Amino acid sequence: MSLELADVSPQMRPAVVAALEAAGVGEGHLGVELVGEERMRKLNREHRGVDDATDVLAFPLDGVDPGAGPRELGDVVICPQRCSDQREAAVHGVLHLCGYDHEADDGEMLELQAQVMARLDGDPAGADAERASKRTDEVSTSERERSSRRVGFVGLAGRPNVGKSTLVNAVTGVRVAIVSERPQTTRRSIRGVATDERAGWQLILVDLPGVQKPRDVLTERMQSRVERELADSDAVLFVVNGEEGVGPGDRFIDKALLGAEHSIPVLCVVNKTDRLGKGQTAEVLTAAAELESVDEVFPISARSGDGLEALVRRLAELVPEGPYLYPPEQSSDQPSEVLLAELVREQVLNRTRDEIPHSVEVAVTDVERRDDGLVTVRAEVWVEADSQKAILIGRRGSKVKEIGSGARRELERELGAKVHLDLRVKVRKRWRRDEALLDRLGIE
Repeated sequence: MSLELADVSPQMRPAVVAALEAAGVGEGHLGVELVGEERMRKLNREHRGVDDATDVLAFPLDGVDPGAGPRELGDVVICPQRCSDQREAAVHGVLHLCGYDHEADDGEMLELQAQVMARLDGDPAGADAERASKRTDEVSTSERERSSRRVGFVGLAGRPNVGKSTLVNAVTGVRVAIVSERPQTTRRSIRGVATDERAGWQLILVDLPGVQKPRDVLTERMQSRVERELADSDAVLFVVNGEEGVGPGDRFIDKALLGAEHSIPVLCVVNKTDRLGKGQTAEVLTAAAELESVDEVFPISARSGDGLEALVRRLAELVPEGPYLYPPEQSSDQPSEVLLAELVREQVLNRTRDEIPHSVEVAVTDVERRDDGLVTVRAEVWVEADSQKAILIGRRGSKVKEIGSGARRELERELGAKVHLDLRVKVRKRWRRDEALLDRLGIE
C-alpha cells in the first residue's frame, strides 16, 4: 500500500487505513482536519448551502470508482463537538473520498462502514447489537463530559518572532513547536494540547505562522492558514513582543481581528517581560490595552513561565463546555515524521546565515527501528540553489556535520533512543512555488 498520510494525526491513522483497505484503495494522499463548530458551519454554508455544523464533511478531489485509488484523494473535515466517535466520522469521510455515496447506494456504504468499525473495535462480524449499545454508552458518557469539562481551540496571532512557539511549548509542558530567533520559523499550524484533568479543561493551542504580507505560494498558504484557524478559534492569544512594543504590524493584526466573521475573545499577551524594566512594562501594557480588538491584557514571560498560570486559568474559563477532543496524555496532533523533520530544520535555522532559512525545508523519508534499540532517521534538506547547498554542506562537510550532530541530539531526546541520522542536502529549485509539493508537506 502506497499511502501518503502526512496530514493525518496518529490517533486517526488506524481508522483511515482501515477504511482505505475496506474500499480497496491501495494508494493516495489525503488529509484529516479537526475544526470547531463555527468553521464547520461556514464550510457547510459555502459548499452545501446549509447553515449548520455537521459532524463530518468530505472533499474528494477525483470522482472515481471505489477501487480506483486516485493519487490525490482529498480531505476529510471533522467537528469533534458534533460526533460521538471521531474514528467513525473519519471512516465515513474516507469512504466518501473513495467514491462511496450512502444517499444513492442502497446501504452499501453504511454497511461497509459498520464492518470497518467492528474490526477497529475488535468485535466479531455481526455483533451489531453490542456495538449499538456501546455507541449509546459512548454518547451518554460524552453528554456527561460536556457538563463537567471545558475544551476549545486557542489561536495564536502575532508578528513573526514574538515568541508564539515558545508560549505553546510552555503551556503544554513539552516540545511541540521548534523555536528560533529567526522570524517566520513556523510554517504549518501546529496544535499543542494542554489538559488538566483535575480542573477539567483541555486547551488546543494552534501555533500559527506569523502574520505577514505574502511573497510567494508558500507565504500565501501560510497567511491563508492563519486566517482560517483564527476564524475557527474559541479564543485568540494576540502575542506582542514586549521588547519591541506595539508597532504597525501589531495594529494591522488588531484590525484583522476586528474584522473577524464572529466575535472572538482576544487576550493580548505581552511577552518577554522578563527583559523589561517596570516603566517599560507599564508603557507596553498601556499600549496593548488601547488596541481595539483586545479584551484583556496579560504580561508574561514564555521563557521563564512568569504570568502563565493566570493566563491559562483565564483561557480555561473562556472556552466552551464539551468533551475532550484529544486523549489527556496527548500533547500534539503532529505526525511523528513532521516533528522529527522540524527538529532537524530548527538546527539548520540556528546554524546558518540569513540567506538560508526561508529557502530550506526538511523531509523525513524513513524511520527505521532496529531490535537493538537503534533508530535510523533518513532525512533530506532541500534548498533552492546550488550556492545554498554549498553553504549548508560547508568546507569539507563541516557545516552539515555540525547540523547533523545537533539534530541527532534533539532526535534522541525526542525518541528516547540512540539515533543514527542519515542527512542529505538536495537542490529543489522553486520548491516554495510548487503547489503539489506544498500539499505533500502539509503546508496548506
